Amino acid sequence: MKRCAILTFGMLLVLSCAALAANISRSTEDQLKQIEQRAAKASDTITGEYAKEGLDSAKLSLVAAKTYAAAGKEKETLQKIELAEAELDAADAKAAEKELIEKVAMHRSELKKLETQLERYRQGEVN
Repeated sequence: MKRCAILTFGMLLVLSCAALAANISRSTEDQLKQIEQRAAKASDTITGEYAKEGLDSAKLSLVAAKTYAAAGKEKETLQKIELAEAELDAADAKAAEKELIEKVAMHRSELKKLETQLERYRQGEVN
């Protein structure tokens, strides 16, 4: 709830200060748009499911980056963009790790089932 309020406030601040955004370079604006798109796409992938906390943290960094961009502070904007990228990378890695852990557990269960079936076969209890 608190994060939602912060995100909403940040978006309102960005929209109200859009005229000041001309003070930052075009490449910085492009970087910000790219990372925003990446975060939006990540919400719909396994990252959004398995690493929601990391994704939320990256989104908060993006709100801060937008705020700095609206204020014309390019250095701070770039720092927050880099932080958001790092947080997205970490969230992606955590999601991939959790997905692999689930797959390993599933494979272990299947292996145990097959071992039990093999043992029955060896004892002459074929189905």
